[in-house]
Amino acid sequence: MSDHKSFIVIFKKDAPQSEIDSQVSEIESQGGKITQKYEGLMKGFAAQMPPTIATALSSASEGGKHPHIDYVEPDQEVRAGI
Repeated sequence: MSDHKSFIVIFKKDAPQSEIDSQVSEIESQGGKITQKYEGLMKGFAAQMPPTIATALSSASEGGKHPHIDYVEPDQEVRAGI
């Protein structure tokens, strides 16, 4: 899993749970690992996965081409300064 990177996958609000489960299964079948699930205000998950999978998901979501994925982005630390 050394070539895996952490990404966040966010689904559209009307995405069925079956679609989210399908994407999770696909990522896991290719050696990825779900590290966090988001339920509530956002539907989605964070995962360690090969960048090629993240690129494919991101390309499919650009311009609204994917019916259920809103966006994919690298997972990174966020800090707020006061």
